[in-house]
Amino acid sequence: MLSPNQALLKVNYNIAYAANPGVQIKVNGERVSTLIQTRYPYPGGGYNTLGDSRADYLAVNPGPLVVSIAIPKKGTNIDSVELFKTTMGTEAGKNYTLHVTDTAANIKSLVTNDDLVLPDSGFVKYRFVHLMPNVGALDLYNGTTLVKSNIPYLGASDYFILPTGGPTGAAWSVRLTGTLPTSTAIATYSSSSVILNRRSYTVFATGYTGRTDAVRKPYLGFFLTR
Repeated sequence: MLSPNQALLKVNYNIAYAANPGVQIKVNGERVSTLIQTRYPYPGGGYNTLGDSRADYLAVNPGPLVVSIAIPKKGTNIDSVELFKTTMGTEAGKNYTLHVTDTAANIKSLVTNDDLVLPDSGFVKYRFVHLMPNVGALDLYNGTTLVKSNIPYLGASDYFILPTGGPTGAAWSVRLTGTLPTSTAIATYSSSSVILNRRSYTVFATGYTGRTDAVRKPYLGFFLTR
């Protein structure tokens, strides 16, 4: 149970180097993660991501948080190569995801304030986040149904609700804004695990269009916010 004097934090790690090194996350200088690799919403993981399927967050003291991601020296918690560092503000009783994407000097981040209120029975709640650096605005489809349109890079949609017995059983996909629903999708994903009753998910597009290697190719991932 979250203390009213704390905040919750998740780090959606999507820095995608070809070598895919293990990294550690630190908050205010203290290591808070295991060694993780790219496409990992930590803690908790998700679907079409690394990690498991729990809707976990880190409990943190509110106020300014210095969040860093680094490759550690082998066998230690000492940072060797710092990949990313930012200071973000947090408030007690609120829930945040820090989304981090791209590589080297182009690494960018986005903070979303997550709503943990669940939908009514028979429905599922979603939000879409665009973390794919080398494409323009994206449309999100469920089957041939356009559910969110024109989401820019480093943009997040508002929340939307779909029925569990409706079109959510179809495959999800992302396409460039303005292209037809019958056009080739940039990334797709289909699983009954992302249509569970009274759940809330963040859907995110990551990777690079045109890449075919397992680390950097386009993905559509899901993680539970609750």
